Amino acid sequence: MVGLWAPHFWESLDKWKVKPITVTTDLGKMFRWLEVWINNLFWFQSELYGTYGTTATGEMISNWGAFYPGIGTAILGMIIGWFLVVLFERQSRLWVKYSGRLLLIAFIGWMFFSYGTRLAGGCTLNHLLGWVPMMNIHSLVAIVFMSLWGLTGFWLMTKLGLAKYFKHQEDIDYVKAQHAKWNVDGDTYDPNYRPWKNPMVWLGLTFLLAFVGVAILGMVSNPEFLQHMKWDSVKDFGKSIANKWLAYVVITLAAGIIAWFAMAKSGFGTECALISAEASAMIRKDEQKWAKYGLPNITRTLFKGLLPLQWVAAMWVIVSIFVLVTVYFLGMKHGFTDPSKYKFYLTAWVPIGWFFLGFGAVLLIGCEIRSYMRLGMLYLNTLIWFIGFAVGYLPFTLFYKEHVNFLDSTIVPYFKQNEIFTVPDLIWRGNTTIEVLVAVAWTIMLICIFIWTIKAGKKYMKVKSWNEFLTKNTEEIHSEYGDEIKVK
Repeated sequence: MVGLWAPHFWESLDKWKVKPITVTTDLGKMFRWLEVWINNLFWFQSELYGTYGTTATGEMISNWGAFYPGIGTAILGMIIGWFLVVLFERQSRLWVKYSGRLLLIAFIGWMFFSYGTRLAGGCTLNHLLGWVPMMNIHSLVAIVFMSLWGLTGFWLMTKLGLAKYFKHQEDIDYVKAQHAKWNVDGDTYDPNYRPWKNPMVWLGLTFLLAFVGVAILGMVSNPEFLQHMKWDSVKDFGKSIANKWLAYVVITLAAGIIAWFAMAKSGFGTECALISAEASAMIRKDEQKWAKYGLPNITRTLFKGLLPLQWVAAMWVIVSIFVLVTVYFLGMKHGFTDPSKYKFYLTAWVPIGWFFLGFGAVLLIGCEIRSYMRLGMLYLNTLIWFIGFAVGYLPFTLFYKEHVNFLDSTIVPYFKQNEIFTVPDLIWRGNTTIEVLVAVAWTIMLICIFIWTIKAGKKYMKVKSWNEFLTKNTEEIHSEYGDEIKVK
């Protein structure tokens, strides 16, 4: 947030917006500049993500479409943060071996997911970690459907015999030890596997390097061919130093590095957090059944202890307190109350949009936020899904106007007529006292949820002391308290 405010430090507080940094929208902009760069390099003109115009100097640049060329500096920070984890741990995850069927399903999952982000008005990162603490009604309804479709995808993957790939993180020492015991947790390790002989690895790495390289070029030098036309004038490369100032770039880049370093070390997940309450109950009721499905021992421990939900609940508390202070006490502008944008409203398309998003997120093995983390750690499934992500945007970008008009027409009339976006709006729109009281109550509720997840997790995992539960990592807790069930 500090990074987003950097270009507006001289303005009054009521001009500052409290709005989480976008991710999938910025990814769309980055895929657009990748297309523009390839066109510029090879002298042809594809219009998958937008159309082109010509500058006064004769340069062909982007001028219309779903996305204009730009960079998500937080995304670039994510990749750097992940790579730092690789350096500190002295291991990439290229050694992790996936079956061809899994890679195909992950690719399809990311096409589903990326298209779903356009239909749902944002990704799970934005809705779950940003909009829920900000009390957006659209997001609160959406996560219900995301949970249902996520569980459906989880069930399907177990039936396809792919549940063994559901792990928060792959640690080579742990996986090798499990491989030696013939446990399902060790199935991703093969001592004879040589990743550098796999053409899929080279394809994924080439795409990633091009993606990162052009991003840095645009961010630093703002070349003319990566600029875009808007309202008959040429605009700088989106969110570059020239466009947003150095302070914005440095701070948001640092935010990405810090956040994703932490997420890579914790195995933080979003979709798995939403299904963990149901999964915990199901696994505790009949763990032998889930062992037969091939769900890894460590994943069953993780779900039983509600660990994914604890991570997300912690984020909710932090963001909610931040919003409470900045929006409701200091008077900054709520970033999700623009009546001209359909994605801030509750729409009738929510169940379908979140089918694509929730179902696709599980098919890609893991969830959205963990997959971003895995990209920089060079997991093969995420190197391949990244290409699938770019493909999944195409129905939206190729039929951009049609999608916008359709989605705008599905806004629930009552909400549009009364400009209702948040829970306080629904109770009494425009009443400042009500807004503050609801925000305080919301924050208290999220704190209670967080405390409950910690207490319940410790109880369900039967951990003896608070010190162990709060300081040991997942592998350590599993080694001491997890049930390594042998399938009968």
